[in-house]
This record gives sequence, structure tokens and C-alpha cells, in this order.
Amino acid sequence: MPRLSPGREDNAERFDRFVRECAPLLERFLGRMRVGSDDVQDVAQESIARLLRYRDSEPPEAWTALLYRIAINVARDRARRDRGAPRIESTEPEAVAVDASPEQHTSDQQALARVRDTILGLPPRCRAVYLMHRVEGLSYPEIARRCGISTKAVEKQMSNALRALRDARDQAGDSP
Repeated sequence: MPRLSPGREDNAERFDRFVRECAPLLERFLGRMRVGSDDVQDVAQESIARLLRYRDSEPPEAWTALLYRIAINVARDRARRDRGAPRIESTEPEAVAVDASPEQHTSDQQALARVRDTILGLPPRCRAVYLMHRVEGLSYPEIARRCGISTKAVEKQMSNALRALRDARDQAGDSP
């Protein structure tokens, strides 16, 4: 078996660590999307398997956004396949309706891309705080302990992140 170059080997190890850390968070997210409890692990595993295709072509900073976008698509595909299953509804604002028209789907995809780009464009600490709260579901005091900052600093970072997202939405003319 050929040996991987050191850079690829590091990327593979980083990806493995990313998967171990993100799998439980992804499953919690899928549960909030109201994916059936029997399907949550299957959807998560399929999403991670699809993300593997991007391991070497996308930077590690993009893996989280890609993983969640893939998971939403996998869940939507399953819902379409299982016509009798209830429609997937999400508590997350970036969820795309299962029965959307092609025009609405395109518009939703563009809005999602703007949200992803805005989140990825946040300063590192601001982005980390936002993702810990919105994706991992951590409270402000938990985030403060994890980051070694005050709760007030967490509030400020969240405020900055939400302002950036609101500004991006307003610039694009998206509805709230």
C-alpha cells in the first residue's frame, strides 16, 4: 500500500479527530431537525461519508459548514424517498423546505451560501463562540469557561456574530 505524503496524513488525522468531535453534535442537530430517532445515526454516518470526498479538496475550516449542508440534504432526500414520513422541519433558520419549488430552492441555496460565507468570515473567536452556542447548544457560561473569557465577552461575540448575519441578510434583501 502506498504511503501518503505527510500533509495528507496530517489531513486524514485531522479529519478523523473532526469526525469524532462533530458526530455527537451532528446527531443532536439532526434530532432538532426532527429526523426520526431511528434515522439520526444513519443520516449522520451517510453525511460524514459524503464529506470524506471533500477532505483533501476543502480546508478544514470549511468542513463544519459542508457537513451540516450535506446532512440537511441527506435528511431531505430521505424525506422525499419516504413519502409517508412527516415533513422535516428545523428550528434552524437555514433549513430548506422539502417541497420547495426550484426557484425557492435556488433562493434558499443562495441564502445558505451567504450565511455560510458570513459565518466563515467572522473573526475566529467570534465564529467559535457562535458555533458553540448555535451548533453545540452550549450556554454562555459554558462557552466562557471553555474559551477562558468572561460571560460578558461571550455576549459581545454573539452580538457581533448576529449583527454580521443580520447585515448580510439585509444587504441581500432576504426576509427575516
